[in-house]
Amino acid sequence: MKREINLIINRTLFMSKFLCILLLVFSCSGGDNGGNNPGGGGGTNPPSNIIPTNLTFNVEIVGSDSSNPNGDGKGLVKFSASATNAVNYSFRFGTGDSKNSSNGAVEYTYSDVGTKSYDVKVLAYSSTNDYISADKKITVYVKPEPNADLVNLLSGGSEKTWKINAAFDGHFSNGDPNFNYPAWWEAYAFSKNNVGFYDDEYTFKSDGTYSHKTNGNVYGKASYLKGTFGNTGQSENSSKEIENYTLQNYSTTYFTKKENDKDILEFSEKGFVGFFVGQHAYTIECSDENNILFRSVDTQGTAWYVWLTSQEVSSVASKDRYTKLIWSDEFNYTGKLDSNKWQYEVRNQWYNNEKQATTDRLDNAKVENGVLKITAKKESYGGKEYTSARVRTYTKLDFTYGRVDIRAKMPSKGGTWPALWMLGSNYSSVDWPACGEVDILEHTGNNANRVQATVHFPDRYAGNGDTAITNDYNDVTTNFHVYSVVWTPQALTFYVDDKPYHVVGNSCSIPFNWNFYIILNVAMGGDMGGTIASDFNFDTMEVDYVRVYQE
Repeated sequence: MKREINLIINRTLFMSKFLCILLLVFSCSGGDNGGNNPGGGGGTNPPSNIIPTNLTFNVEIVGSDSSNPNGDGKGLVKFSASATNAVNYSFRFGTGDSKNSSNGAVEYTYSDVGTKSYDVKVLAYSSTNDYISADKKITVYVKPEPNADLVNLLSGGSEKTWKINAAFDGHFSNGDPNFNYPAWWEAYAFSKNNVGFYDDEYTFKSDGTYSHKTNGNVYGKASYLKGTFGNTGQSENSSKEIENYTLQNYSTTYFTKKENDKDILEFSEKGFVGFFVGQHAYTIECSDENNILFRSVDTQGTAWYVWLTSQEVSSVASKDRYTKLIWSDEFNYTGKLDSNKWQYEVRNQWYNNEKQATTDRLDNAKVENGVLKITAKKESYGGKEYTSARVRTYTKLDFTYGRVDIRAKMPSKGGTWPALWMLGSNYSSVDWPACGEVDILEHTGNNANRVQATVHFPDRYAGNGDTAITNDYNDVTTNFHVYSVVWTPQALTFYVDDKPYHVVGNSCSIPFNWNFYIILNVAMGGDMGGTIASDFNFDTMEVDYVRVYQE
């Protein structure tokens, strides 16, 4: 038994020694799998780090040039990079997006509308995943999606040509840039026949191309023309304009957009319409299928307006185009006013600190001898010391656009305040001055023969109305004169005996594009009538006729 135990122990020791020898042999074998481990035994070393060098980073904003430094509006940008020992590149676009490229070139399209700046970056990686990086800041312009409705209006769905609508007063005008209507100056019909823009033709195509047929010359501010197109050596007029600046026909592109509910037209390069004031962007203030009011603002703080039409420009000026008599009262009857045409406004409280009560009595308003007589009288009535009349065509005649002629003779005594005027038919729902007011004539006995025309609307009303005065007539209290307004989508022009003395440019932003009705009255005293003469007993305004014409 003892011998067997010793034999087992000896065998166990032998096996242990054998295993140790095997372990020693394997632990001392080369570990480079190729015999190239420079350190001999001791395991595998990681390869040395490879760091890229000489990184260059280039950015090309597609469509960028001196006129469009931030691109052509498509938002496409090409990125490229190269570096020694780089095998891959990662581009970061400043939007949260990134792209990888093994050849160092990628493209990316930005989509945020407008002119935006981005911090862009590239990382160049080596085979050991080590990298270096470079950064840039870029600014990219992305134009908005086209305003399809405006493109269709301009191009008619394919191609459409427009011209300045010179036949209308107010076809060319200017005003305060803080408002969207002309209020400083308006051109009368055909008043610019000697300058180079009535024969211009502006053609828009639905594909975004635009051509301007100048017929050899254009009209604009001298400094802007010279700065944009070059100095031709042509002389300036007293307003620092060049009336016939030499410029050949040209073509360019345009695009449209809608911002803050405004339709906007912008030209590429040097495109423009109408009178050139250095701008290539316009808002559309009014439009229908055949007429557009363009507005641009120059760098000197003036807003400029021009009306274009796609129809043949008429040779008939706006004052002569309304020839169809649609309504009249010739007062060829006797007694009270025709109730089919007029309403009396019977009240004892009026605005403007007026002193009269108005009645429907024959004492204050009657028709006789072919004229309407509105008489103001000194008498106690309805708590007032004076009576008069105020009559209107409300619900009998409400109309939009046309010519109104009123032949009348004014009262002369101090304190009288006669008026021939119109009020927006929506007065009861929107109130004054939002409804609009058109004073064809106002006169006062305290300023005899001083004829005044005014329009009132929310920005211009009461003492700040858009007013003009003429003192050219010294007999308005002794003779009849015809007081007129010609009212178009382009302007309201006021006349005495067919002689214009005031024009107010119209626009869709002011309330002169809906129905109005006519009012005739004589007020006493008040804010404009002033002091009533101490010996006043009565005085009368006589109206021979009221006529309304349309096309």
